[in-house]
Amino acid sequence: MARLKFEMWKDRDGNIMSRFTDEKGHSTDSYWSSPPESIDHVGPEYLRYNYRHPNVRNARHQAFVKREFKEQVVKLRG
Repeated sequence: MARLKFEMWKDRDGNIMSRFTDEKGHSTDSYWSSPPESIDHVGPEYLRYNYRHPNVRNARHQAFVKREFKEQVVKLRG
């Protein structure tokens, strides 16, 4: 079983992208034009939208993405 992976980077226009890879190796990318410092307040339905990360399928995925998002967005904003 593969591990969960979440990464964020700036695209060539300076916008922030994220990628979530689940334990089956399925990846989804999402564009954030103005990302908040945290997504702790969002419910599971927000993360599963087609334009976010529809492969966030359970509470474990949701907690992982929220934790990683918070850490990585701070690094990108530097």
